[in-house]
Formats: sequence, structure tokens, C-alpha cells
Amino acid sequence: MPPPLRILYVEDNPVVREVTAELLQHERREITALGSAEDALDEFRGRAFDLLITDVSLPEMSGIDLARKILGAHPDLPIIVASGYALDFGVANFGPNVRSIIKPFAASEIDALIDALVGRVA
Repeated sequence: MPPPLRILYVEDNPVVREVTAELLQHERREITALGSAEDALDEFRGRAFDLLITDVSLPEMSGIDLARKILGAHPDLPIIVASGYALDFGVANFGPNVRSIIKPFAASEIDALIDALVGRVA
């Protein structure tokens, strides 16, 4: 059996972060949930992750800026950008391993997107 998928989830709203982290929880996933892009960058310096899921609207640094910084260091990392509204710009400009999802999303939607990005059932 492959090791668990290591997911870093970034959301500044504590209630949404807790509920979504529970939604993401799965026996083959290890979820690290943080409240800011800065904390996420610090976490990336010390650990390896298989997937980043980030909200767009974060304090200080946006989820889009976080995605840019992470892709600069880890260009092949799959990233899901979550937003409460349709994104005006195309995340496809970031490359094939970056996708978007509109919040709120169902467990089946995020699961399908995760599976499509990581290339395995996770």
C-alpha cells in the first residue's frame, strides 16, 4: 500500500478550516491545516507535501501568491486553489498541475479533483 498522501490545506477562517479538514480526512491522507500563507511557507521549508489546497482570500499573502511561491520551489506540486467565487484569471496559466474549485464544494468534488491531480486514488 502506498504511503498516505500528504496534503497541506490553507484557510484563514477557523470554522471553514476545521470543517474542510474533516471533509478531506481519509485513511490514505495526512492533512495539515494552517491559517495563513506565511505559516504554509514555513511548513514547506521543513516538510514535503504531495498536494497544496489553498483558499484564495488569505490575510497578508493571497492563496494565488502562495501558489506562485510554492511553484517556484516545487514546480511539479499539484495545487488546488479554492474560492467562494469564480476566478477571473485562468489557473491554467500556472500549468496543468494547478486547478481551481468553487467553495462550498462537496466531498465527492474535491475527492475527484485530488484523484485527477495526483494520479491515484487518495
